[in-house]
Formats: sequence, C-alpha cells, structure tokens
Amino acid sequence: MKSKSASVLHSLIAVSENKPGTTFRHFRRLLSYTWPHKRYLVPALICILVMAVTYSASIGSLLPVMKVMVEDEGLHGWIYRHVAETRLKGLFAIYNYQRGAPIEDGMALDGRIRVQELRVGPGDATETSPLWSAGLREGDLVLKFNGQDQDAVDMYHRMAEATEPFDLSYHRPTGGDGTVRIAPGSLSTHWSAVLRAINLIPGGQSPQDKLRTLIVVLALLMMVMIVGNLARVFAEYLAVVVNSRAVLDLRQQMYAHVLKMPLSRFSENTSDTMSRFVQDMAEIFRGMNNFFQQAIAQPFKALGVFLIALKLDWQLTLLLLIGAPVLAVLFRKLGGKIRRANRKLLIGYGQMLTRLESTLVGMRVVKAYTRENYERRGLLKIDRHLLRQQIKMGFVEALSAPLVETLAFAAGAPVICYFAWQLYNHDMNFSGFLTIMVCMVGVFDPARKLSGVYPKLQRANAAAARIFELIDSPTEYDDDAGKPPLPPIREGIAFENVTFTYPKAAQPAVQDFSFKVNKGEVIAIVGPNGSGKTTLLSLLPRFFPLDSGRILIDGQDVSQVTLRSLRKQCSIITQESVIFPDTIRANIAYGKPDARDGEIVAAARKAFADEFIQQIPGGYDSVAGEHGATLSGGQRQRIAIARAILRDAPILIFDEATSQVDAESEHKIHQALDLFLKNRTAFIIAHRFSTIANADRIVVMDAGRLVATGKHDDLFKDCPLYKRLYETQFINNDE
Repeated sequence: MKSKSASVLHSLIAVSENKPGTTFRHFRRLLSYTWPHKRYLVPALICILVMAVTYSASIGSLLPVMKVMVEDEGLHGWIYRHVAETRLKGLFAIYNYQRGAPIEDGMALDGRIRVQELRVGPGDATETSPLWSAGLREGDLVLKFNGQDQDAVDMYHRMAEATEPFDLSYHRPTGGDGTVRIAPGSLSTHWSAVLRAINLIPGGQSPQDKLRTLIVVLALLMMVMIVGNLARVFAEYLAVVVNSRAVLDLRQQMYAHVLKMPLSRFSENTSDTMSRFVQDMAEIFRGMNNFFQQAIAQPFKALGVFLIALKLDWQLTLLLLIGAPVLAVLFRKLGGKIRRANRKLLIGYGQMLTRLESTLVGMRVVKAYTRENYERRGLLKIDRHLLRQQIKMGFVEALSAPLVETLAFAAGAPVICYFAWQLYNHDMNFSGFLTIMVCMVGVFDPARKLSGVYPKLQRANAAAARIFELIDSPTEYDDDAGKPPLPPIREGIAFENVTFTYPKAAQPAVQDFSFKVNKGEVIAIVGPNGSGKTTLLSLLPRFFPLDSGRILIDGQDVSQVTLRSLRKQCSIITQESVIFPDTIRANIAYGKPDARDGEIVAAARKAFADEFIQQIPGGYDSVAGEHGATLSGGQRQRIAIARAILRDAPILIFDEATSQVDAESEHKIHQALDLFLKNRTAFIIAHRFSTIANADRIVVMDAGRLVATGKHDDLFKDCPLYKRLYETQFINNDE
C-alpha cells in the first residue's frame, strides 16, 4: 500500500525518463521522504485540490455574473435554455425585433424564442431532435407554450422541467403558422440537480430582480473565494510541515550515514560535507515548497479553467495546445542550464566554507604573518566563481517568465481576433466572449507561474543529486554482515607486512611493517615527524583500509570481524584533544554513556581533572564550548584522558597527549597511567623520554618502516636514529 501510494505521488511530476543528470529523478526520490508524513500530506493535497477547484469556479463564475448583468435572458434563462436544449436536441435564441431584421411588417416579436439549430441524425431516430420530428425548422419563432403567450425565460423554464408532452405554437418567416406536439427527452440527474440549485436563487427580469440575483450570485462567489483562500492557507502551512519533516528525516539519514563513512572521506574535504548539510538542504526545502505550493497547485488550477474553456469552444481551446511542446522544450533547455550552474554553485559554497574555516581557525598565524590581504584575495577568487554561477542562474530565471509571456501572447493574439470576429458577426455573445478571454488568462497565469517554479525545482534537483551521492556512498559497516564479533584480547596483537598509502599520496605512509605485541605490554613508538607513527596506530581500529598485509588480534584478522566489536576494545587519546560542545560530564562519559556519576568523578580524579572541574561554575554540568574553547589546552587533555580511563578498554592508544600539561600534572597523570596500564595492552606515541621510560619495548620508525625495537639502553647503543632522537628531541622536551 505504501509503495503504491508513493508511486501516485511521484507521478505528479511529468517526467518519465531516468537518465542520470537529465531528469528530475533525484527530486522524485526526495518525494518518497514526504510519504511517511501522509497524515499531513494527504490533507495538504486535498486543500490544494479544493484551492484549484475554487479558482476554476471563480473564473467560471464570470459567465453567470455577465448573464445577469448583460444578457436579456439573465442567469435563470441561460440555465433553463441549456437544459431545454439538451432535452430537445436543438439550439434556441431570443429574437429581438429592435436588433434583428423584421419578420413581417407590423409584427412586434421582441423576446420571442427563435430556433437556431436542430440536430438530425443520419437515419438514427435516437439522434433526431424532437423539435425536428414534430415539424419545427431552423428560423421558426416559438410563440406559445400549451396555448399560453409567455416570455422566453418562462418558456425555457417550462420546457426544461416538462414531464409530459406539450404544445408549441410557432411562426415560420417563410410563411405559415402552426402548433406541434413535443415529447421531451428524459431529464438527467445532473440537470435535475442544476434546476433545483438555480430555483433556490431568486430570479426575475426586472432591474430590481436582476440586482437581487446579482447580489446572491456575488455572495455565493464570496463564499467560494473564502473556502478557496482557507484551503490555500492550510495547503501552504501543511506543505511547510511536510517538507520540514521530510528534510529533517533526510538530514538525519544523511548524518547517520556520514557517521558510518570511512575516515578517509573526511580527510579529503570536511567543509564540502558541511555545505551539503546547510546550503544543499536549504535548496531542497525551497524546491519542495515550490513543488507542493506551485508545481501541483498551478496545473490543477489551469486544468479546471481549461475544462471550462473546452466547454465553451473545444476546437479553439485545443488549438491553443500547439504551443505546449515549444514550452516543454524551452523549460527543459533552461532547466538543464540552471541545474548545472547550481551544482557548481553548491560545490563553490563548500570551497568557501573550507577557506573560511582554515582562516578563522588559523587567525593567529594569519595576523602574525600579516597575510590578511592574501586570505582576502583567496576568498575573493572563490566569491567571483560563486558570483558567475549566480548571475548565470539569475539570467536564465529572469528569461523564463518573459519568454513564456511572449509565446503566450503570440499564440493568444490570433485567438482573440477570432473571438472578436465571432462577436462582431453575432456568432458569439459578449458574455461568452469575455468569459473565454478570462479563461485564457486563467490558463496562462498558472503557466507563467510554473515558468518561475521550474528553475527552483532544477536547483533542488541538483542539490538532491549531491545529497544522494553522499547517502549512497559506501560505509565502513557495509561488509560487516555475517562477520563474527571479536572476543576480548587474550594473547596479543600482530602486524604482518602492513602497508598503507593515503589517497593521492606518492609514497606509502606505512611500508611492510611487521611486529608482535603480547597482551599487557606497553609499547612506545618513536620516530621523526612524518615517520608513520599515528598512521600505524590508526590502522589497528580500521580507520583506514590496508593496501596489503594483516593485523591480527589473537590470530584473528581484524578485517574479518565486526567493526564495532573491534573498536569497543580500544580507548584512544589523540594528540589534539577532541572536546565536544556539551557538558564536561557528557564529554568524560562519551565512551560509556551509561556511566554513573561516581564512575565519572573517579575517572576525572585519576586524570587529575576533578580538581579544576570543581572550580568551574557549574562543575561537571558546565558546557565546554565549541572545541573546548572555555578550557585550557592542559584541561582539555586531562578530560580526554579521563574519558579513556572511564571507557576501560583492554587496548589503549596514547598519542602524546601530555604535550600541553605542566610537569607536575604530567607526573600525576603518569602515576595514574601506571595503574591504569596494568594488565592492559598499550601503544604510546611520545616525544618525551618521561613518557616512554617505563615502556616494555620501544619501536623506532622512519619513513613508514620499522627500524629497530628494544629497550632504551640497547637502542641508544645500537640504533643511531634513536640516539639522535633522544639527544635532539626527548631530552629537550623533558626540559
């Protein structure tokens, strides 16, 4: 049921192709996010339909208004005549002696009914007019109904509601009078309802009666307009509700997917991903609002008025559709240009965010090196690119409506001339002429508005393409199906010929690295900057896929176990302490969200963080601020250490997290770590000798390769690289 209903919704966009980049296929996919909110969507669509019906009714009401104000027969006579013509299969008109040619000298026949046309079928009696069968012919004047001399409106009324055969007395201009007996056809349910409705409206032919009829008609029209405007209010409001909820669902799905994407994706361009959350989502919201408020409503409005125009003159109305293919081709060409320009624009927004973020984060360096003008010129270059795309889209959007208006006028001008010719030759009355003109405007106005909606839908389509490109990208967990969880470490960890290269890098960051670690060992990893220390330890929790080789835990390849079970065994303390814009309590409990308050405080004390947390207003419930802006570097690192202590994972990865901690705090932290590291497997990346002094073994790396392993004394004696590091780096850092 759900898929069927959703497919009905998707069919509202008149696009059938499915070629990438050429259709609304991404926008159609967006619509599936609205269906879960059908309790708002269905009422919104109903309100849109009501709004379209009332719009058509407002346009169509011009004809009855003009009938009351201008025509001799008035509103009631017009309805009665149509019912009578339908039943008797003929056309009537009121003959006005003052305007028409005289029938006979001295005859005053104002207000008589004149037979204009009789429908005669070719040998099929069911298609023959009862008037023709009775002996009436075109041009005859009907004088009396059942022997009574009545005006045209009354006669129309009696013919429309007759249930039994009746007599019509007539005068034939070519000579001869007579009386015929007419057997009327059956009165359909539709026309019966129309007669009951019109009889509820006060009638009459005097000026006072017509004024009263006009007031009632206008009052009914006002009610229709009120209903239509109320429907419009609710339609637009409910559309916003549906679209807001759909965009929320889409953003949540995208965020959930982004959190599962490989870390390598974020090392390439984080700002572009952020731009998709903000700028692309804003384009999608605007496009979906225009779709429901305009792209659905306007065609319905045009359809209703189009049906009225068909009823008035179907041949000429269909002739107007000749220009529709031209408009379709025009929209497609312009839409393609807008879609491509908007995609470039959205990519440019991501580049702008990248530039802004790097400049604002590095503002101290910018000012210290007086590079303000350089950064300004860099952003100006990006802004000019954005400006070009915005101008291109602006020109196309500005061109759309004038082109549509010009084409519409070019198609409409000959039609107006044709209608005017009919009016001048008395083949059409003024009311019909004016109503058809208004119907043409009523059809054109929605088309004109759609010309402005189409570019917005293309912009949303381009944004949706970028959103779904992200959502459809592979995640880290795609290959976890069927893999077993990793049991807690029992024996040790082994690196076997591990090689890894960053995307677009010329050389591997880690090359043919092999090393074994026993459970409970503390391994210190040292080496020059860029030697691959951090990269190596990033491979253990599978932050990046290996080019070749294996990493084993208790003989089990970590690539063959579930990712979550692997990472649950790891606590990581990074060199740049990551603090989230949340409370200090939540930051410490980040790896163990169900931790009790006592456990959080105990972990903070072991990391020597409790002493400064208690002094902060709000204590553990105080908000750390963006990137921990309200905390010093040392405080941020101690909170990160408390987080790792609380998680209590069997494997610890410690990436020189004491670089911004004073000597006394560092000493206390090492004391806490000595207790914390008992019976725990740990990897420590350090630049201070005090950090690695108590390690069970030291691993020396250079250019991604394993150079040497051993204790400090042996390495100092046998490894020149380690000796140089000790003399130039470790001792200086400790001082």
